[in-house]
Amino acid sequence: MQLQFYTKPDCPLCDKAKVVLQSIKAKVSFVVIEEIDITKNLGLFTRYKHLIPVLELDGQRLFVHHATYWKLIWQLRWHWVRKFITQIGR
Repeated sequence: MQLQFYTKPDCPLCDKAKVVLQSIKAKVSFVVIEEIDITKNLGLFTRYKHLIPVLELDGQRLFVHHATYWKLIWQLRWHWVRKFITQIGR
């Protein structure tokens, strides 16, 4: 799973979210987290400046502002199950 983590420097909420993401990454080996600094792209900055931190998976927002470990684990599992069911249905 490729996750997009939108963040910026000097962001306390981003730092807290990083701790949650690191603990998940340590337990779930198939998760890849792409950290994206929104200050390096005007379009991303305009889109996310009031939302960060933001975590997305396949274009779907998993969280905005606050990340909690168990909620994120549940969302990742649910996403994986939906993807698996879709593959079986084909």
